[in-house]
Amino acid sequence: MAYRLTIEAFCCGPDTAEALRAAVLDRPLAKSRLGLMEGGLAAAIGHYADLPTPQVLVVEETDPALLRSRLDQLAEVCVAGTKVVVIGPTNDIRLYRELMAKGVADYLPAPVAPRQLVDSLTGLFADPASAPRARVVACWGARGGTGSSTIAQNLAWAASRHLGEQVILIDLDLPFGTSILAFNLDTKQSVADALANPERLDEVLMDRCMSEYDDHLQVLAAPGDGRSRVSISPDAVEHMVELASRMAALVVLDIPHVWDQWSEAALAAADEVVVTAIPDFACLRDTKVLLELLSPRRQGLSQPRLVLNRAENGRKAQLSAKDFAETLKVQPALVIPADPALFGEAATEARMLGEVAEGHKISQSLAQLAAALSGKAASPARKPSGGKGLLGWLRR
Repeated sequence: MAYRLTIEAFCCGPDTAEALRAAVLDRPLAKSRLGLMEGGLAAAIGHYADLPTPQVLVVEETDPALLRSRLDQLAEVCVAGTKVVVIGPTNDIRLYRELMAKGVADYLPAPVAPRQLVDSLTGLFADPASAPRARVVACWGARGGTGSSTIAQNLAWAASRHLGEQVILIDLDLPFGTSILAFNLDTKQSVADALANPERLDEVLMDRCMSEYDDHLQVLAAPGDGRSRVSISPDAVEHMVELASRMAALVVLDIPHVWDQWSEAALAAADEVVVTAIPDFACLRDTKVLLELLSPRRQGLSQPRLVLNRAENGRKAQLSAKDFAETLKVQPALVIPADPALFGEAATEARMLGEVAEGHKISQSLAQLAAALSGKAASPARKPSGGKGLLGWLRR
């Protein structure tokens, strides 16, 4: 199994740093992201005073007299869920047991070899129950034609840029999904193939069915041919989302406006739900119905976020964001003004809004919402490559 881990390491010397670089080239960690810093345990304490700790933190300490006190200081700034691996100066079983009792995930005496690090880091998640899981964001349109798919696609792209990690977009509109066109993808297999034999679906088959848009965004596209009639079961979708959540830092579901057992179950189980509506009475009614249906099934989970799309100030036929907030008791997370030129340019070029106009207010607002949905701080390096343009796809 290939683990997608976010690993940050604070080393005291070049030998440990070199061993870590070699470790993440090994197949089980080849899809993980490694950040290397100098200064050891002391530097880690200062670094995370104002920043969240990563999924896995490796710290090195060369002074046995300071090891315990510095680990106590690190514990004060460590967020829950971070697994800490300590590389220390002594090979002492009593020290090992003491550190395990304190909550350290593993202790390795220096010097460390790449193989030791691979075994240690993969061993942290050997139990399937402890394996890292991505957040799942489900996007749904209050009615057909609200632009929910466009919002899902742009949120997935913006989140991948924000995180600098793998994000998977799953287009579940089998007959009429637009992901192939939106990202200008050349697909050989699709989500229909993944769902056709759910009992055979594993990470290898999932990987085969997905297409890469850039360095950090993979798309499990819908065929969009109007002929796909695969029967979708709630269990099959749940299994597919579970697999995707082991393969990425974030999973975005583009759910079509089809009310069925599988779509209701996916919306109920997602960590975040984004409902896209246009500001009219029909969307207001249907959003209210959806929230009332989901409320008892999402106890303990976050409230769905509302995106009002194609809002036109001053148009009397439209409702306002205030009307939605007062009726639904939900403040819109984002109000997107009508901008046919921007959206038309992005669609024609088969690029995302942030690629066409990065500094545009709509692009920036979507990026902020994507960052909030991801639940993580930004990666320091996140420059994925872009697509090729829709006209090029049409000319092939």
